[in-house]
Amino acid sequence: MSYKNIFIFTNGYTGCKVLQKLKQLRQTPFIATSEQTNLRKKSSGDILSFSNDFQIYEINGECYSKAKDILPNADLIICIDWKKDYFENDKASCPVYYMQPSLLPKYRGYGAVSEQFIRGVVYSGVTIYEYNGVIDGGDIIYQQEIKVENYFKVSDLMDRQAELTAEFIASLYKGETYSRKKQQEEYAFYLPKIRKNSKKIDFNADALSVYNFIRAYTFPFSGAVFYFKGEEYKIMDASIESWSGIEGRPGEIVTINDYGIVAACGEGSILIKEVEYNGQIIKSLMMNIYEGEILI
Repeated sequence: MSYKNIFIFTNGYTGCKVLQKLKQLRQTPFIATSEQTNLRKKSSGDILSFSNDFQIYEINGECYSKAKDILPNADLIICIDWKKDYFENDKASCPVYYMQPSLLPKYRGYGAVSEQFIRGVVYSGVTIYEYNGVIDGGDIIYQQEIKVENYFKVSDLMDRQAELTAEFIASLYKGETYSRKKQQEEYAFYLPKIRKNSKKIDFNADALSVYNFIRAYTFPFSGAVFYFKGEEYKIMDASIESWSGIEGRPGEIVTINDYGIVAACGEGSILIKEVEYNGQIIKSLMMNIYEGEILI
């Protein structure tokens, strides 16, 4: 079956990357994004930058019943970075697909990208499933594996997920069909909601775990945090300096070099290259931190 009127409900970074790719592929589905008065104003604003390329509708982002009357008819709705229970109280008149940035049934819920980095997942992916009232629990329509390379940051994985999603959407216009399969519930688990305190770095962990945690919150996320003299800093770029060995107390600055600050972990150390402080991006070398001082 080919689809003529596909509607994409989307916000944020991934949504923008999907639209960029669809523009390259010369596919122009209808787009719905959260109203500018919504809490997701910043994300919505990014989507609105594509107004010259797509027909975009600003809608209520909390529930479908408050938005459906202003939308044209669709053959299919695809939700990308969209509220997961949006259709809970009012079903759409066409099938609804959701994109989840993981290999379902694993990593259901919000925060799947960061959680996979934290856990050191080597093979992630993208899943398109049909919404059935169970969050991230519907039949799988499309699924593609992605290898998470050691150098990957969050944006690298999200870019690839967006590219595959856009290619899937383009294939629907061409009439390509997919056989659905049920999820294996015995492997399913849901993720807890990420809270601000969850982004604090634990330097007691080994260097690899600290590095994975840091890159889990890199752009487009707000950054993993540490505290120095009562002030909050967000790490925007880092690498592993040494994999093993005890170099100092966890969080201790063991050396400062031309590339940044080397901080000891429970085992091994990391090189902090770039941080954000009070909204400003600064190179770690420019921070007023000296050897022997402690980051917490």
